[in-house]
Amino acid sequence: MSTAHGLLGLVISMFAILAGATTHAQSASSASDRRAAERATTAYRDAWISNNPELVMATLTSDAVIYPSNLKPIVGADAIRRFWFPSGQSTRVVAMELTIDGLTIDTDTAIVSGVGLLTFVTTANGDNTPPRSQSSWFVNILRRQSDGGWLIWRRMWGDTRN
Repeated sequence: MSTAHGLLGLVISMFAILAGATTHAQSASSASDRRAAERATTAYRDAWISNNPELVMATLTSDAVIYPSNLKPIVGADAIRRFWFPSGQSTRVVAMELTIDGLTIDTDTAIVSGVGLLTFVTTANGDNTPPRSQSSWFVNILRRQSDGGWLIWRRMWGDTRN
C-alpha cells in the first residue's frame, strides 16, 4: 500500500510541477494577449479619430456584429459599413476617449469592456451639424486571428445618461 501511495504522491507532485510550469507560461502569454487585446481596442479608437473608414473596418472581423444602443443588431462587415458610413452623409470624429475597465481572455476570445466619450460632427448635403458628444459603455468581444492578432468580432454599446 505504501508503495502505491508513494507512486500516487509522485504522480501528483509531477502534475503539480507541470501545472505550475503551464500556469507560468500561460501567465506570460496572458500578459502578452492582454496587451494585444488592449491594443486592438485602442486601434479601434485611433481608426475613428483618423476619420478613415478603411482603418475602422480593418479593426473588425468580416463576420462582425455590432449592437448599437437601442437598435437591432447589424450583421457583417458590409452592413456595418453601410450603417457607419452611409452614402450622402459623413461623420467626422472630433475626439474619442476610451477607458478600459475590464479585460478577460479565454484562449482565442477576449472580452474588453469600459466607458467612452465620443464627439463628432455630421455632414449631410453640405451642411454640418454642431459637434455632439455622447458618453457610453461598451463591450468588445475579440477573436484571435491566424496571424496572432486580435480583431473585434462583436461590439455592443449603450448610451449613458447624466
